Amino acid sequence: MFDTLEDWRDELERTRGNVQYKAVSTNEGYRVSEKLPLYFVVPICVSEESILKYEGRGIPIWCWSCHNGAALLKMSAFPKEQDDSTSQMQKAFLDGIYRTIRKPPYELLKTDDLSSSLPSLQEIQTAYTRFKQLFLIDNSTDFWATDVKWFSLLESTNWLEIIRRVLKKAIEVVECLERQHTNVLLIEESATDLCCVISSLVQVMMDSYSRTKLGFQSLIQKEWVIGGHGFLDRCNHLHRSDKEEAPVFLLLLNCVWQLVQQYPPAFEFTETYLTVLSDSLYVPIFSTFFFNSQHQKDTTTTGEILKTQSSPFRFLTVWDWSVQFDLKAQAFLNNPLYAEKPKPEKSQRKTARFKVRFFFFLTCYFYHLKIKKEVQLGHTSSMLTVVV
Repeated sequence: MFDTLEDWRDELERTRGNVQYKAVSTNEGYRVSEKLPLYFVVPICVSEESILKYEGRGIPIWCWSCHNGAALLKMSAFPKEQDDSTSQMQKAFLDGIYRTIRKPPYELLKTDDLSSSLPSLQEIQTAYTRFKQLFLIDNSTDFWATDVKWFSLLESTNWLEIIRRVLKKAIEVVECLERQHTNVLLIEESATDLCCVISSLVQVMMDSYSRTKLGFQSLIQKEWVIGGHGFLDRCNHLHRSDKEEAPVFLLLLNCVWQLVQQYPPAFEFTETYLTVLSDSLYVPIFSTFFFNSQHQKDTTTTGEILKTQSSPFRFLTVWDWSVQFDLKAQAFLNNPLYAEKPKPEKSQRKTARFKVRFFFFLTCYFYHLKIKKEVQLGHTSSMLTVVV
């Protein structure tokens, strides 16, 4: 659940990221920032004084480490309007951090400002609103009028284009981590929206554990719930203001759905699981997707306002599926086709690659002999079948 320091240390050990990164408890009691979780992971070179000084802003926060040592990090940007002396001081601090992350064997660091390379939250909200309108049809006349030009209307919403751009960005990050052995630092104003989407997709693509039910749950807890995504504002649970509303979490689930459709055996959960998870986003009895931060959840659930005459009010967690479904219904959340295949070692990969090539050429050679023999016998129809 990533609400203890040990959970973060276990994750570091699981991904072998504990060589260059450390779990810190600097924010215990929320003395650094109410937006940060109580515990998180930073590069070893980052001191407690720096975290306190900059209130968590401009601090690269670790998300995940690749098997080759390259790491995925995220960072909330410094405020743009500042005096020159403060800006120079912050720039010098960041340069020092970058040099430390770049040192061998991590010689490169790619920074990606998601605010400029991906659609804005307002664009995402507008596209999703148009997308929903396609399904809000009152009568049969409108239905048939929409059905005739369904695909063009769907394309005009721009929702699928946003999904394509997000998946493309995730693949670019995967390429940097896997093939180029490059650390990637995602930058966003608060690092709690698009950073969560991209970092989650990268881990789903690269880490087989994140494609299990338990692993995906841990991923959502780490990157979204504990990571400080503003569910209360983005989902507009209290219907106070539409300005902050944006379906960022639904965008992630839709992207994961695309991956599930393309690679069904790679996922332990089904599209039903994703659908139920999206429905649970708007069920008010669960605290998992109801608050803007861990601090808001802690102060609300322990406050006097929620105490009844008998006992304190207790929120439920969405991950306890038995609250919503019986065992028979829960079976629909599990993918019967799931077949995790462990990655072979490099030597095994080379051997497997050699075997595939050898049998490929051997097959081609025998086909060549067969065609040659059948041509000599005059079996042209058989030859055409083999070529086709």
